[in-house]
Amino acid sequence: MPRAVRQVRTALPDLRAQQIGALRRIVTAYLDLWHMTGLAEAAVTSATELLTNVVQHASGECELLLRDLGDGLLVVVTDFSQEPVVFPQAAQDDECGRGVSLVRALTDAMGVEYTPVGKQVWFRVARSSGLLDPQSG
Repeated sequence: MPRAVRQVRTALPDLRAQQIGALRRIVTAYLDLWHMTGLAEAAVTSATELLTNVVQHASGECELLLRDLGDGLLVVVTDFSQEPVVFPQAAQDDECGRGVSLVRALTDAMGVEYTPVGKQVWFRVARSSGLLDPQSG
């Protein structure tokens, strides 16, 4: 029998910066339930960066998807803005503009897929990237 896909998708119709802390706790809780706590630092930090970009550069309307891939985690943030993702090269003393670079550094893969109504920015973190989780067997 195939393994059931563990995933959670939540619609965030009016995301505000002050709600991102609660979303960090929710992502952490799912990773704990899925015995993926070794991926929490990279996944939570990267998800925070993508959600912050939605607040700063899009309408605040988005969806967050977390999917257990078995060998890792997929996180997708879908927003409904037609604005393309910009990949700036931040200087060493810049205070902002490092989010996408941080996500790239913390994750195993990252990408953007444009849709007729917006875009999906995603990343994957492999189990081998994080510390071994003693609960994972």
